Order: sequence, then structure tokens, then C-alpha cells
Amino acid sequence: MTDDPARFPFPPAGDVRPPDGYHGVLRTGAPHPVRLSSGQPALLVTRHRDVTAVLGDDRFSRAGYTELARPLFARRTESVLLATADAPDHTRRRRAVLPALTARRVRLLRPRLEALAEELLDGLTGGAAEGEADLVGGFTVPFPMRVMCELLGVPPGDGPMLRAEVDVLMSTSGHAREEVAAAQARLDGYFAALVAAKRRAAEAGEPADDLLTRLATRPADDPELRLSDREAVSLGSGMLMAGYETTGNSLGMCVLLLLRHPALARTLREHPERVPAAVEEMLRFTSLNNTGGAPHLVTEDTELGGCPVAAGRIVVPLTDAANRDPAVFADPDAFDPDRPDAASHLGFGYGRHLCPGAELARAELQIGLGALLRRFEVLEPAVPEEALEWRRTMFINGVWRLPVRWSTAERAA
Repeated sequence: MTDDPARFPFPPAGDVRPPDGYHGVLRTGAPHPVRLSSGQPALLVTRHRDVTAVLGDDRFSRAGYTELARPLFARRTESVLLATADAPDHTRRRRAVLPALTARRVRLLRPRLEALAEELLDGLTGGAAEGEADLVGGFTVPFPMRVMCELLGVPPGDGPMLRAEVDVLMSTSGHAREEVAAAQARLDGYFAALVAAKRRAAEAGEPADDLLTRLATRPADDPELRLSDREAVSLGSGMLMAGYETTGNSLGMCVLLLLRHPALARTLREHPERVPAAVEEMLRFTSLNNTGGAPHLVTEDTELGGCPVAAGRIVVPLTDAANRDPAVFADPDAFDPDRPDAASHLGFGYGRHLCPGAELARAELQIGLGALLRRFEVLEPAVPEEALEWRRTMFINGVWRLPVRWSTAERAA
């Protein structure tokens, strides 16, 4: 082990790929010592087998780390209640949101998602047969934002205002701590008022059919079901934030891969049934988390990568590194839409920390790409790729803008 651990998180690559520092630590296999931005020593866990062990084993505690550690960033841990908790609180909160996100529920939602995608593309093109547009501002982010607003029961017209607050909250270093705290307070106030309004409507016998209403009206007399007002507010704002910010930027990077691989775009346009498999490889290949992963406290002596790890150590599982593990994925640095084992990726986490919205996000990515491919016979970059500005100071990777030239299928015909 080195006497001078590297500082972590590593600098983002400014690309869809993981930070360059991941390659070296992945080659070692064993947990790799680093120093977190808080100054604390930690071990990076990179192999697929070891990352799933950390995410699936109760001896690795996110809540334990949150309780003992100095915060790594200005954002409060309460803003992401599901990501920083252990059982039983994590289990209870997860059960509150899962019924709205089951595979069956998402299947029923697909027609509405398809209609939303088409509606946004209608607005983007304005009825023209060709033109230029920023797909991030006009489609890849607004699409999941609209989906989450409808799912939660948030007025869709409030989306732009909420996105501005989330941009501050999801910044790692682009805003002062005071700015982040102010944005957090405004977002909390907004959702507190909305949750209270949902509860009043339900008590008046006019409950809305949305997730915020269900969170606001959980039974107070059942300890396994009830949520505090604070939990309902934080779950609501956290679901909005995680639900559109991650999917929107992931969709943007998926589109960028299509722009880099026009032959793939042609293939998927001709064979739309292959879009789901291509999405799985895109999820494996792209790196979404600029900050690496959630630190965990080791609560019992254990072993990772053949090395003993003592209780009290901090470990950070890197899912983006695990998605490049050569023990699982042949030629892992190659983008291969026909890869048979792409769905073994950990892009949505694993075990008790598997993203509850994974099925919804998959549907949004599949539907979003499918709608773009159907609508546009020509879709190409409008600026050189080196001109793209990457989200280097944000929790979530991606590009701020994705200018493209497009022409519709009718125009191309």
C-alpha cells in the first residue's frame, strides 16, 4: 500500500467514460487506499464481486458512515434519504415508494411516457422538417422531469424553477455552501407546502392519484408504514431530484453515443426491438457518478478482494469501475451494443441499494431513444465534440448542452 494515498474523488474524465484514475485501481484488484475530500482515509472497492458484496451485505453501513463522518459536500444527507440509510428506516422508506415503481406499474405507464416524448419532440421541432436544437435543454432533461412531475403530482409548470434549485443542490463545488443551503431550504419549503396541500385534499375526500398523496397519507398508527412529515417531504424532493437528474443526463450520454456511432443509430432505427439491449450496454459503458460512490462504514471485520478489512474502516464501492471489470466483461473498455452480458452492469446499484426507479429509468431511456430515432432520419452533432461542456462540478456526469442538427423522416424521404 502507498504511503501517500491519492485524494478522492478523482477528477472527472470529461467524457462518458469513468475517471482515468479508475483504470489503475481496477488493475490492482485489492481495495485501494485513498483520502476522501473530508480528509478521512478510505478504501476504494472496484471489482464487480467486491462491489456487490459491499452493496448487498449489512456489515457495510451507509448510515454508520453518515453518523460518524464529516460531510463530503455541502448538500445535506437528508436530501437523499434512501441513499444514506440502513434497515429498518431504509426498508420502511423504500416500501413507501416502491408500489409506484414496480415493473407492472411501469408497463402501464409506457403509453403515457411515449406520448410525453412525442409531445416534447413536437415542441422541439415546431413542425419544421429540419433545424438545430439543444437536446439536453429541449428533450433529454425535460422528458424525465415531466415524468417525475406527473408521477409525484408536482405541477409541470414548476419544473424549470425546480430544476434551477436542483442544479445548485447537485453541485459538488460550483456553489458556495450558503447557496446550497438556501436552495435546500427553498426546495424543502416548496415540497412541505405541496405535501400539506395533498394531505388537506385527501382529508376533504378528494385525494389525488399521485405518489406525494400516498406519502402524505401513510397510516400514522402503523410503525412499519408511517412516515414523518419530514420524511414525506424529503422523499418527495429526493425522488424528483434523483428521478430526473440521473435519467436526463444518462439519456444525454446515450444520445451522444449514438452520435459517435451513426451505424448503430441506423441499425436501431431499422430494428427498434434491439434498443433495450443497446440501452443496457450504454448503461454499462457510461459513467454517471462524478463523485465515485457512497461511503460505507465496515461494522465487523471482514475481507474484500482477498484482503482483510477491519471494522471501523471506510470503504467506497465504485459501480462505474465494476462495470469495467475484465473478470465479468470481455474487453470492458469497448462499446459493444451486442454484448451478451451487458445487463450484469451495476448502473442501478445492487441488493438493498438497487435503485427503486430502475424499471422506470430503463423505460424512459428506451422510449426516449426510440422516439428520437423514429422522429429524426438525420441526427448529427452541430458543434465539434471538443466544444461540449461537461458537468465536471456536479454529482452527476453528462453535458450541459448537446447541440444537434436534425431532419425528420419525412424531410429525408
